[in-house]
Amino acid sequence: LSFLDLAVILLQRKALILKVGLAVALLAFLISLVLPVRYTAEAILVPPQQNQSLQSMLLSQVSNLGNLRSLSNVASGSLGMKNQVDMYVSMLRSRTVEDAVIQRFDLRKVYKKKRMSDARKKLESNTDIEAGAKDNLIHLAVEDRDPKRSADITNAYVEEFRRLTSS
Repeated sequence: LSFLDLAVILLQRKALILKVGLAVALLAFLISLVLPVRYTAEAILVPPQQNQSLQSMLLSQVSNLGNLRSLSNVASGSLGMKNQVDMYVSMLRSRTVEDAVIQRFDLRKVYKKKRMSDARKKLESNTDIEAGAKDNLIHLAVEDRDPKRSADITNAYVEEFRRLTSS
């Protein structure tokens, strides 16, 4: 087959190609009208710096006990001293923070859920909290049908994060 043969075949089938293209465009337009509009508000949080001298002092005290170096390794790993960002992500995903956000915006009514646990699951499905692998920043995104509520919920997460880290 040469290019000229392909061009002849396409010209013979131009009506079919046009009909299929218009049908797909019409279907895409109808689907876009039916689907609800979703807005996403994003924030990037810088975790507060921890006092490294306290951590190093604790680890040195544990390692001075003799052959308990493995205990110090376990302690540093289990207490989250290697990666503080993961601890802050866990704090943002905690029940305390989620319940405060749900109560502040009365999300049980918005999500039409009777139980707090159901509203919490819905909020979790609309919220994405991740620790940046390279930058050690916390990336927060909240999706909602209302753009103002999406931004307000994101800001509430930031406020709760500040409140938790200061106490």
